Amino acid sequence: MSATLDFALPLLIVTAALAVAFVLWRLRVAFARRQARRRAAGYQLMDCLKAYTVWIDWHRDEPLMHAKPDALTVPPPLAQAVRIKEEDFPELSPLMLKLLHTHRELMQYLWEQNILRMTHAATLAPHYADPRYHQLRDTQDAALDSLFLRCRQLIGDDETEWKRTRSDFSFSGDLNVPSRPSNSP
Repeated sequence: MSATLDFALPLLIVTAALAVAFVLWRLRVAFARRQARRRAAGYQLMDCLKAYTVWIDWHRDEPLMHAKPDALTVPPPLAQAVRIKEEDFPELSPLMLKLLHTHRELMQYLWEQNILRMTHAATLAPHYADPRYHQLRDTQDAALDSLFLRCRQLIGDDETEWKRTRSDFSFSGDLNVPSRPSNSP
């Protein structure tokens, strides 16, 4: 009996160690996959926010007559950003709510300007000369910058230099430039 126990005990210890090592390895792989999925979702979220800034810049200069008000409530890039936030980044809810609020205020301003243009009620200054427009965009840009920075912190990408979104046409004017840094996989 003692000889069998002497032989079986080391075998059981080795088997248990291998099982523990396998479980730890599987946990590490699952954690790495979860982190990679979250990082990819973070970059996708930032790309959606980038597309949203392009959408805002385009609608700033275009009359809203061709669009129905319902189509402008939440543009597709912003709606997709909200979906990604809901699925992967619920901790961004207060910042996203702030962005949605600023979007509503900006769209209200653009509709008011559109109505004034159509009725010729007043000679309108261009948007770049209107302090109200700049105040709305500054508030919106602050919300966007907060979202970008917090998202980058959450995915562990806060070491690279960040450019603000406002008037950075290399950022908002080219959808082909991804949010992912070029030195990342």
